[in-house]
Amino acid sequence: KLEDEITALVWCPKEALDIRADWGLELQEIQRVSYTYEFIKEEIGSDFITPFLENLGDKKVDRISYLDDTITKTEMKEINREIYLSPWGILRVKDEFSIENLGEIDFYTISLEIPKYASSVYVSDDLGEILGVNIINSGTSNYQILTINLIQNRIMMKPNTTFNFEVEYNLPFENYVSLNWFQQSIQIDLLTTIYEYLGKKQTVTIIIDGCYKIDSITEAPKAIQSSMGTTTLTYESDYVTPKEKNIIQFTFTIDLFELLLRPIIITTFISLIASIYVIILKTRKREQNIAALPKEFIPTNEIREFSSLYEEKNALTLEIRQAEEAAKRKKMAKKLYKNILNKNTSKVEEIQKEIAPFKKILMETSETFENNVKKLDVLEAERISVKDSLALLESRYKRGRLPSKAAYLKLSDDFNKRRKKIDRTIDKMIQQLRSYLL
Repeated sequence: KLEDEITALVWCPKEALDIRADWGLELQEIQRVSYTYEFIKEEIGSDFITPFLENLGDKKVDRISYLDDTITKTEMKEINREIYLSPWGILRVKDEFSIENLGEIDFYTISLEIPKYASSVYVSDDLGEILGVNIINSGTSNYQILTINLIQNRIMMKPNTTFNFEVEYNLPFENYVSLNWFQQSIQIDLLTTIYEYLGKKQTVTIIIDGCYKIDSITEAPKAIQSSMGTTTLTYESDYVTPKEKNIIQFTFTIDLFELLLRPIIITTFISLIASIYVIILKTRKREQNIAALPKEFIPTNEIREFSSLYEEKNALTLEIRQAEEAAKRKKMAKKLYKNILNKNTSKVEEIQKEIAPFKKILMETSETFENNVKKLDVLEAERISVKDSLALLESRYKRGRLPSKAAYLKLSDDFNKRRKKIDRTIDKMIQQLRSYLL
């Protein structure tokens, strides 16, 4: 029943369009982020009003619909979290996420929340470190926002694709652990990392180093294992929602012998190695004061040809890039640009074929030249990746898929700076090869 007045406050995304309610009342916009519905008894002259009927029963569902094409349906397919605890004052969290794009829109930003005092944050995947990681302190909250920009050195997530990555960080030991002689009591939220998506399957493993026995625990784990002074607790849960909490507290007795035995063994081993090294130094014969420099074969002709062809290739690539910029700014006719593009592309392909035999000889000559050639290959791959990212960014901007022109210009500038850095590094590598000719 309606008494006096009632206000329903509904929060919608800023980008929401075409907002509608089933009961068809007028929506009043408030600060572009929320909408309010007010029903005043005196104005309608009744004790109740649709949809707040007098006899609603136990449940009444009313729907508010809106359109938002800036977000996509996303979920965490699997989360594997490892919380490592050592009585020596170490508390480390390692999360393995598998995120899936189930919607119809590409996206490149993943947002997580980690504890406010987390340190040494490292984000990676099978290829190594993921760049474009930004951490923002959320003020009075106990969490800080971790944002991962995939297009910095990865790629956008298309619909129906999955991306696997890891997040590692350390937590202050004293914030979670209290000591009582040979006992330690820990209170921690198993959901240390918060994500704004639905988590379908989550496994949390707590590894306690130097644990003799578990004295008490507030929530029984699904499995518990003990091996060589280490105890592992395993918790599993399905369909974890954002903002959910799962705080547990447990107390364990420290295995003092196991804790001390390990550093003693390590110290003894290091001392033994140092002693053997000293004995070898004292018993070995004195070497000659001036050691002969090792001789190494240097394929000067191959280096000269390889460097010249590579420099010519770089010059042609730069000419294509300059022509493309001039064509975009309408300072060059499209026909002339296409002629330059076709001619230079053809020459670059010919040079690639000519470089191949010299490249093979350099890689077979010595490990030094092999490493130089491999580094050049990696730099070439990075240059292609940056070029593709720029093209994709420009395409999305033209289709109006980016938040703003300022964002487009900022990302374009970052990619161009990175491409120039790659060009400088390639020139430096070529000069290093040429130095062998001297």
